Amino acid sequence: MTQQTAMDAATGLDSGGSNNGFPTPMPQASPIRIVMATLAFLVPIAVAIAIVFALADRSNDQPATPSGVVWSYVVPAGSKEKADKGVFVEDVLPEQLTISVGDTVTILNEDSAVHSFGPFTVRPGEFQKMTFTEPGYFFGVCTVGGHDTVTITVT
Repeated sequence: MTQQTAMDAATGLDSGGSNNGFPTPMPQASPIRIVMATLAFLVPIAVAIAIVFALADRSNDQPATPSGVVWSYVVPAGSKEKADKGVFVEDVLPEQLTISVGDTVTILNEDSAVHSFGPFTVRPGEFQKMTFTEPGYFFGVCTVGGHDTVTITVT
């Protein structure tokens, strides 16, 4: 093996001996080859994205039958003052509330303080309304009543 051939083997380049010791340039890829290589890379990605969106849309193919029940709750005026004095304040919302998809929960705050109930935060004098369109669990603090948290389970 000559010194030139040993260099070629070590570098993986073919000096060819006819280019004054410089490696022979690689041939240029044709535009068709570039397009084909790009498509070979992008098509599987596009197919994967299409599958993900098709599976995500499938959940909407069969909408749940909403029950349409409205669960209404009122925070009475003076609740914060009673709680501050150590007087027991009745629960506005139950600690565990199980409802159906399509049900609506409303809360009217007649108190002078902001109150939170699970996913709701209701300022004084405000009315909050939420219709639950998907099954799930909604958890959060409860600032009025005998428990510290509220969990709404939507089935």
